[in-house]
Amino acid sequence: MKVTVVGCGNAFSNESYNQSFLLEEDGRNLLMDVGYQVPRALKDLGISHEDIDDIYISHLHADHIGGLEYFAFMRYDWMNKPRKYSDRKEPKSLAPKLIGNVQLLDDLWHKTLRGGLGSMEGFVAKLSTFFEPVPIEPNESFEWQGWNVELVQQIHIMSGSVITPSFGMVFSKKGRDTIYFTTDSQHCSPRQIEDFYRKADIIFQDCECVGVNARDKIFAFGSGVHANYAQLAGYPSANSPVLSEEVKAKMWLSHYQDFVLQDKDFFGNGVYWDGLAQEDGFKGFVKVGQKFEF
Repeated sequence: MKVTVVGCGNAFSNESYNQSFLLEEDGRNLLMDVGYQVPRALKDLGISHEDIDDIYISHLHADHIGGLEYFAFMRYDWMNKPRKYSDRKEPKSLAPKLIGNVQLLDDLWHKTLRGGLGSMEGFVAKLSTFFEPVPIEPNESFEWQGWNVELVQQIHIMSGSVITPSFGMVFSKKGRDTIYFTTDSQHCSPRQIEDFYRKADIIFQDCECVGVNARDKIFAFGSGVHANYAQLAGYPSANSPVLSEEVKAKMWLSHYQDFVLQDKDFFGNGVYWDGLAQEDGFKGFVKVGQKFEF
């Protein structure tokens, strides 16, 4: 499997939009999450929207679904059905497969896409008009290009008694590295996902760097939405569960903030984040355009 860091866009950053990944296996491409910066990100990397076969949605925040209408309008064939590209030797479906938790896909249509795609050309459109939905039932896995894919329900944000989940993905295949993409998770309850941390050979972990005094290794505050660098690194001031050195050694971190690219922390201190990450036991931070092969 080849993995490319693409970038989907987020609320914290203009530049470091690196929370999305493109997976390629045997000529088929799966895009994990499609935030509002995806058109720009794909263009920057020389990737066409026509090259995307499958799209996975981890949760409904705008920085993970903001580019779906782009794909819907760019890929919809207004004239011909079935929706196929006619200028290719091997016809390819124009409608990408849209993979996600069954309730999440239902909410996606009724709470978001229906507002933008609900009525056009004199008929009421549906999600399946523009995509080929692949709903995954709770606690079930699915197969993608010979890989077994498990959806890991994680806590993304808590508001009172309401928990909004995000669904990470664990890819496993006999004789291959097991890869875990956390796709936005809090660090408040790592026991929830520690089994998946242990079974993975490689972990791509989202990681905000806000509120961290990296020079003195002090945690001041976090958003309460994502895992914070100080929590993951195990700084005592973070007062959070501590990851084992074995788990950290398997982690590539994916940050949100532009100041990381400027070798500064939230408080303006100069810091080389990749060096800090390796000093604290991680593999380092991924960068937009970076490629991996497993």
